Amino acid sequence: MLRDDVSGWAVWRIVPRLAGGVVSVPVVAGFVVLGAAVLVGRSLRGVARDAWALLPTRRANPQPEEHADAA
Repeated sequence: MLRDDVSGWAVWRIVPRLAGGVVSVPVVAGFVVLGAAVLVGRSLRGVARDAWALLPTRRANPQPEEHADAA
């Protein structure tokens, strides 16, 4: 089968470890980006909620609509 070299590692034993490391980097980066997106989304939602609370009371008491036939 495969013969080990002097250091005790065959070349084909290194390939799966290297492939696993290469695959794990984008997976971890994806989770970090997803977490950052969630945090930014929650922050924007909080800012929007606070801004909506500061709007004038006109949104709470809408003006009656004028009808075209009332003139």
